[in-house]
Amino acid sequence: MYFVRKTNEERKNNLVDDFQNFFVDSFFSNKALKTDIIENENNYVLKVDLPGVDKKNINLDFNNQYLTLSVNQKEEKQDTDNNKYIRKERTSYSYTRSYYLDKADEENIKAKLENGILTVTIGKTKTEDSTKAINIE
Repeated sequence: MYFVRKTNEERKNNLVDDFQNFFVDSFFSNKALKTDIIENENNYVLKVDLPGVDKKNINLDFNNQYLTLSVNQKEEKQDTDNNKYIRKERTSYSYTRSYYLDKADEENIKAKLENGILTVTIGKTKTEDSTKAINIE
């Protein structure tokens, strides 16, 4: 392995690149809460990538046909052995995303987190869309 000494200008450019990559990855692309939604005759199945997230940090709410998923991951605190970080990329973060699911049955929702994938199954209501003819007076 070779050690390459960087000039101050190269270090500054690296910092700018890191800063731009952070904002591009975090805000302009949808890398957080990547989701597949499958619909069949009886239910919806959502599969959300949540690698490294503990289920205690996940919150699911259902209201007015919207399923809202919130993730609040806290930073790990390590104060042992006076270790000095050279680079620290694992920090606290919070994500929220809502999904509209027409005819979802709020009484029939199941969720399971396994191998970093959250699978949410939501049954559909059996009622047909009611159509009503409106007489014009």
